[in-house]
Amino acid sequence: MSSTRVPKVEDFLKKEISQIISSHVRDPRYKFINIVDVKCSTDLSVATVFYTIIDGDFSDSPDLRSLKKFASMVRSKLSKFMQIRRVPKLIFKYDQSLERYNNIETLLNSLSD
Repeated sequence: MSSTRVPKVEDFLKKEISQIISSHVRDPRYKFINIVDVKCSTDLSVATVFYTIIDGDFSDSPDLRSLKKFASMVRSKLSKFMQIRRVPKLIFKYDQSLERYNNIETLLNSLSD
């Protein structure tokens, strides 16, 4: 497999999943999901989709069970757009990097005071 194919598929998935969320999803819990990054396995069988919640409002955020159903719906929509044999299995994971950054920044600011 070419070395440029995996990054191209990751970029394509990121754009298309964001597009699906903004235009095809009606459930308000999923409207606040922001796709941060997508990482695929080398054989393109699994894609891990890293997301955050816009505005950090977790009161209406989807739970793990509903995310699995959501992933299968997104995967079926992707199968219509992608021109590869198999659409990767999607695994949604919450990206905590922004929260970690904010915590570290707070700690550093408290040290300088």
